[in-house]
Amino acid sequence: MTGISTPLAPLRACLLIGGRSSRMGRPKHLIRGENGLTWLENTVKLLTPFTEQIVLSGAGEVPASLDFLMRLPDVPEVQGPLTGILAAMRWRPDACWLLLACDMPNITAEALEWLLATRRPDSWGTVPRLRDDGFLEPLLALYEPQAKEYFEKLCCSGSFRISMVARRSKIHTPVVPQSLSRAWSNINTPDELSLSLL
Repeated sequence: MTGISTPLAPLRACLLIGGRSSRMGRPKHLIRGENGLTWLENTVKLLTPFTEQIVLSGAGEVPASLDFLMRLPDVPEVQGPLTGILAAMRWRPDACWLLLACDMPNITAEALEWLLATRRPDSWGTVPRLRDDGFLEPLLALYEPQAKEYFEKLCCSGSFRISMVARRSKIHTPVVPQSLSRAWSNINTPDELSLSLL
């Protein structure tokens, strides 16, 4: 007799566009790529085939082409990425949430395919790391519905560091294949942007 596998939760994506971009000197999600589209537009275009819905978290300006996207209000008295993932999980607690920052223009379909392939019924999420001894990467990560419990406890503790959730035993932390690691790189300054174009 074979066991019945538990179906995985539907996948939705939350894009964070609330940062001040003080080091870049302009909103990072509105920087235009080589194809003339903004980083935000390119990310939405890339995500669309993979997800049931994409929502935005943060008060950043949005290109007219993306006015149709739902924007989630910030959770009061919560800062940083935690407000985005909490807002998303409170709004749709039945979903698996793919959480992304707006300053990761090197995301690829191959990186998303690898990340989604890590999902398993007994895991509460996937937070990758770039090396065995490397830092956890809580953005461009997956959080299953059960992980809401972790984020709510983190919020109540007064800590807003979402990387703390990745240290929980039910969160999977696989090493990203080296060929895909560039997808997890952030671009925060004009110098970093110049180097990325070389």
